[in-house]
Amino acid sequence: MRIGAFTQGYVRADSTPQRRISEVVVEAIAAEEAGLASFGVSEQHFRFPTNSTGPIDSIMAAVAQATERIDIMPGTVILPLHHPLHTAERWAAIDIISNGRVYFGVGKGNNPRTIDVFGVSSDHAEAMTREALQIIVNAWTQESFAFDGEFWQFQEIGLCPRPVQQPHPPIAWSGLTPDTARVAGEMQVGLMAGALANDWATVETVIDTYRENWKTGTPLDNATPSKKINMLINGHIGNSFDEVKEQVEDGLMNYVRRIVTFKRELLARNGTPDPDYGSEFLDNFEAAVSKTPSLYGTPDAALEVLQQFKALGVDQVDVTFDYATHEDMVKSIGLLGELAKEVAEEPLTAAVA
Repeated sequence: MRIGAFTQGYVRADSTPQRRISEVVVEAIAAEEAGLASFGVSEQHFRFPTNSTGPIDSIMAAVAQATERIDIMPGTVILPLHHPLHTAERWAAIDIISNGRVYFGVGKGNNPRTIDVFGVSSDHAEAMTREALQIIVNAWTQESFAFDGEFWQFQEIGLCPRPVQQPHPPIAWSGLTPDTARVAGEMQVGLMAGALANDWATVETVIDTYRENWKTGTPLDNATPSKKINMLINGHIGNSFDEVKEQVEDGLMNYVRRIVTFKRELLARNGTPDPDYGSEFLDNFEAAVSKTPSLYGTPDAALEVLQQFKALGVDQVDVTFDYATHEDMVKSIGLLGELAKEVAEEPLTAAVA
């Protein structure tokens, strides 16, 4: 099982968005030096002052140029917000800059504010994402093609440049729910799932749903099937749980409040309101880190969690580093690199809780 590092570019009260973008590139270099498998950022819009990674392709182009080995992993590109040909061009260029290191994660988005500002109907977001992804695959794999879809239509064109990786960079579909896993399986693309708001039982359900639907799925036209499972979790590693709590509690609680608020709004829009959703996690650091799989604590505690994911057959765990100072996150990334070596070398020692 591979281990990667990830960030949403969280901006602490003692920092600035401008500083954070520069620090994110340094953190990617630290992840490569630690021997980690990948470095990723998420596409976050209009969450000032808490996040700075809206221009995801610009940031990842800088990461690609500053590193030599580590995989470049957006997690994720929100396809309905962009014309798919622009997306295809930009990420082909990043694949070229990185010499073929892009692992292309896509999603429909989960922020009601972003959907509203960009004029995307939540009813159409999934269909738009599927159609955009098909256009991107066609652009990456065909000398020329035309398209006549529900959302985009254009005459015959050819993309320039096309990616280094042939026939195309590996693709994954991102989300937290069993329904997301079903969609990924149906298209036989990789799965970028998350344990950010899921307990172990839900994580297992997501994985099982993906594998079952992959068996009967149909790949996108011109696409190479993939069956890789990435699991995104929050984490920070230190000398003690109390040290870690002191470094990240304020930021994590801000993040939890935001996620709970977004989820409640989405449930209400979908006609299934749940005003108590996530109440147990609000302003409760211990609950947020103990009821969901996370890597907050000592290296020994983190290793147990990683072993549990390994037992589930997960291909890669990506740990989100945010909320602490840049200096403390670089130290934590180094500790994760040491754990990644242990996970790769040691036999399974933990059963799934």
